[in-house]
Amino acid sequence: MPEPSTAAFEAEVACALRSLEAESTVPALDPLGDPAGAACALSAEGAGAPLILRVAPELGALRREQDTGFGPAPRDPVWLRIERGASVVRLAPLRLAGARHARPQAGGGEASAGAAGEGTAEPRDAVGVQVISERRPCCGAPTCARERTYVAAWLALAGPARATEARRLLVAEAQDLEAERAEALVEAVAAPLAAALGVPLETARGTEPPGAIAPRPLPEPAPTPLPALPAAALSRFAIRSEGELLVLRDHASHGPRSSAARNALIGAALLLAALALWIQVMRSVSAGDSGIAIGVGSAAALLSLAGYAFLGVARFSSRYAARSAPVVSFGPGRFVVAPWVSRTGAIDLRPEGRLGAAISAGEVRDIRVLPRGDRFAIEIDTDHGPIDALLTQREDVARYWRDAMDRAVASVRHAGGPSAKQRLRARAQAQQASAAG
Repeated sequence: MPEPSTAAFEAEVACALRSLEAESTVPALDPLGDPAGAACALSAEGAGAPLILRVAPELGALRREQDTGFGPAPRDPVWLRIERGASVVRLAPLRLAGARHARPQAGGGEASAGAAGEGTAEPRDAVGVQVISERRPCCGAPTCARERTYVAAWLALAGPARATEARRLLVAEAQDLEAERAEALVEAVAAPLAAALGVPLETARGTEPPGAIAPRPLPEPAPTPLPALPAAALSRFAIRSEGELLVLRDHASHGPRSSAARNALIGAALLLAALALWIQVMRSVSAGDSGIAIGVGSAAALLSLAGYAFLGVARFSSRYAARSAPVVSFGPGRFVVAPWVSRTGAIDLRPEGRLGAAISAGEVRDIRVLPRGDRFAIEIDTDHGPIDALLTQREDVARYWRDAMDRAVASVRHAGGPSAKQRLRARAQAQQASAAG
């Protein structure tokens, strides 16, 4: 049986999909998680049934005076329903709470999609697909002067009725040391999407009108398209860029907020136990038994500090505003499993997380799917040992995100041979082997 929080999340996702007249079992495309699969599905000939895509809204600008050292605050992805030949698309939040949202309503607010029960499905006019690019550092090493090209495809929407509504949606993105490869992968998604909607495609080479959009092949060697997951299976995890980090999030998790009540209860229990000990200390002092007073007082002080610490953690956890928790973040040359976050859910930019320091992407040996009881784990095998990054009940979901993590690691790994640490480690291992022989 799924956990109560997961069951509630699945019900909210089903409600959001019903607002688009789609069931949870229909295949859904995620160009951000599987660009090759989305490109193949969008390029398929024929009218066919409407397509359900998951895309991402724009993130807010960094509030440096308040969030120094953190990335932008996250937002939930949204569902996009398109029909070939029609420029009118329909948007729905990732999740909706309550049957009152089960049918589309014109004029609903999409930008509030970050919270369950906020926003409704609504029609919007697509006006174009824009492909943009920028240069980014390769790996952050002071001796590395190479740069990566980051390319993103945005679906531009007609002017919103309210300033809070989305003006454009992130459809696909890629980064690579070879600019042509990143551009080819993103345009392989952007071109058929623009052709399907009948809107212009804007690239660095100019604007292509709807009737003259040339098909784009996937870059060679072409990524292997994955079988499309049902929308319900796809919904829980999502990957997208947040600033210069690529972040995989669990949208069924409440993050630190889920442990707030437990930590508060533990803190209260510890403080009650400390209070009883302080009372005993006062009795011992009154009786003139200083030895017992010192011993019990030490225990009371430790319990007081521990209780205060638990209450502090509970206070922070209860104020966690995001409706998701980061699973792993990928930055220039490194990745962090379970990164630290701010109260808004923004990723801490320091190279460390709850499981320790960041690990170099060049030290990743393999990413594989392994059974863990009745579940499946994505294990990242590194020079420092294996790390379980993600746990899910479905093997196809685990394999889907295993491939996404593999692409993410490749997109941030420094090109070249082994690092200095790897060479020293290999030399030490060779010396140990020769000594043992």
